[in-house]
Amino acid sequence: MDFMIGAAIAALTNIGLLGGIIATYIQNMRLLKSYFTYGLVIVASLFMLQNIVIVVFWFNLYIAGPAIKNIVDAASPYLFFINLSQSVGLAILLWISRK
Repeated sequence: MDFMIGAAIAALTNIGLLGGIIATYIQNMRLLKSYFTYGLVIVASLFMLQNIVIVVFWFNLYIAGPAIKNIVDAASPYLFFINLSQSVGLAILLWISRK
């Protein structure tokens, strides 16, 4: 499997999971107007922004050309495992938040 494709799929999965987390936190924010719930929405939104930037950044690097392809291919397994671990963590956080 190409690690770059796996990393992109994991990052897109993270964006979806964060969308569910943000929706949950906004529902809670309507009921519990506190700095904590506002903070949760802000932090989850920043994580979503991070994943969007990751997808755009790595896409641009991947299509940059053969000169940088070796560097991108060397770094892609690390990005894949980082995004995969983030996906697992976000899935657990969404599951807990929805209970």
